[in-house]
Amino acid sequence: MKIFHTSPVEIKAINTLGLFGDCLFFSNDVYTMTASSTVYTYSMEIEDEDFIDVSELYDEEVIKDICETLEVEEDDAERMLDGRDTAFDHGKDGEDDWWIQRIQGECAKKMGYKACKAFDEQGTVYIIPMLGRESELTLEETN
Repeated sequence: MKIFHTSPVEIKAINTLGLFGDCLFFSNDVYTMTASSTVYTYSMEIEDEDFIDVSELYDEEVIKDICETLEVEEDDAERMLDGRDTAFDHGKDGEDDWWIQRIQGECAKKMGYKACKAFDEQGTVYIIPMLGRESELTLEETN
């Protein structure tokens, strides 16, 4: 299936320095989340077997990292990792919730998948760690 990512800047190289690490967010439809006057629309192909549903994520080391980073109990960390809860449900803020999305993408990769299929305010989202995978992106258009 073809999925889409929009960016206010041209993507030449992906790094791990941002809030989402090397994860990019894709959707089935093109949508823009920037105030920039220029928007780059990228696509990539992904197969059903390439992604794991957020509800199936589980890794003891990842859960331990969530516990330590967000100072929550193990059950709460599991619920955030598998999407049953958000960070807000545990008194955390937006940046913590975005961090959880990053961790979901990283956990999917650790479990052998290319992407995590999750849900956010835009609907279905594919969280994809992209470090070293820039060649998989196709520039569709620039507006």
